[in-house]
Amino acid sequence: MINRYTRSLSFNERLYLCLDEICPPLCNQLFFEGSGSLDYAKWCKAVEIASEANPGSRLVLEGYLGSSRWVDSGLTPRVREVDGSTWDGYGPEGAPFLMERLLYHEGPTCEVILIRGSKPRVAFRTHHGVMDGRGTMTWIEDIFRALNGLDVLGAPLTLNDYQLARSFQKQKCESYPVEHIAPTGRAIGNERGMIWKRIIIEGRYHNILGRCAKLIAREAWKHSPGGVVRIGIPVDMRPRLGGQRSTANLVLPVIVEVKPETTPEQIADDIAFQIKHGYEGMLSPGDDLHRYVPVRLLASLARKIIDVRHSRGLYSLSGYLTHMGHIPVDNFRGGGFQATAFWGIPPGEYYPFFLGMASYGNTQAFCLTMPKVLASEGRMDEILNNILQGLQNDT
Repeated sequence: MINRYTRSLSFNERLYLCLDEICPPLCNQLFFEGSGSLDYAKWCKAVEIASEANPGSRLVLEGYLGSSRWVDSGLTPRVREVDGSTWDGYGPEGAPFLMERLLYHEGPTCEVILIRGSKPRVAFRTHHGVMDGRGTMTWIEDIFRALNGLDVLGAPLTLNDYQLARSFQKQKCESYPVEHIAPTGRAIGNERGMIWKRIIIEGRYHNILGRCAKLIAREAWKHSPGGVVRIGIPVDMRPRLGGQRSTANLVLPVIVEVKPETTPEQIADDIAFQIKHGYEGMLSPGDDLHRYVPVRLLASLARKIIDVRHSRGLYSLSGYLTHMGHIPVDNFRGGGFQATAFWGIPPGEYYPFFLGMASYGNTQAFCLTMPKVLASEGRMDEILNNILQGLQNDT
């Protein structure tokens, strides 16, 4: 008898559920754009095969408070076909299908969208409560394997982020004061929600995380000279699994402080040092106790915290930066479709910005997510343009 996949809900996953309540949908959204055709029947079969081997794609939440658990529903994630003929893929306009929530109690918590238009695109959406971006990519890779008639690899591991972090790091971290400035300056207005924008540039860029962190800090200091800038860098803990595969949320951050005298090379060295010594596994005191706080209460508290931080112009962090690495898009083909481009939309409204990056071929893709009250009046465009100019002027 095969045991049913289940894992306990961690504090971070509970936080993702509460953020989904205040700014839905809180999803990982990864996209492949390409050429060829999108055969609905072939995709449905491939998703069924891959999801059977990756049951983390079929989860729903059961239980209450500390006893809450993700449980395999046994139901294959849905495959939807949508009209994307008016969507250019560079912002949310023309893509209302990306705003549909994934329901963590009822399901589905994951889905595949076949987007028909001048360029065929495929969107893979996973509720952040059940997966992180790397977990989503693990599922995606098996879907493409199934499309090509290859054996799928599967990801049956049921460890959560708290359990993995505690396996290699016993020390706790202390929270920083709410003292960090945003790269946009103060919030304007009171519009809720977030906005995103994607841009691409050609070329390879050395130490792109360190360089972008310094460029973002420079943007922040234009509004608050000498202000405190700390940036979260998500770290994938899967290398500590010894080759075991997982779709779960197994990413925790390290925090880097950027000062006027800090160089991009020092930022890169700091990130490497922290990862080497397992700083990403240093949990905050009491984190696990928050598993006993109802989601709706956490959501109400988080909404108030966000509003207060916008009003004061100071945040728990200046923002987040992540890079998914080089994506070999030529490998993502099957069912008549061939990928030629890739990107992902970072989730969330809790921090002043979240810049996600990935490269493919000789192309670098950037996607910036920001609260609308910080992105308004052309500030999102200005930040992106200044980052790109900074990268291109310092090559």
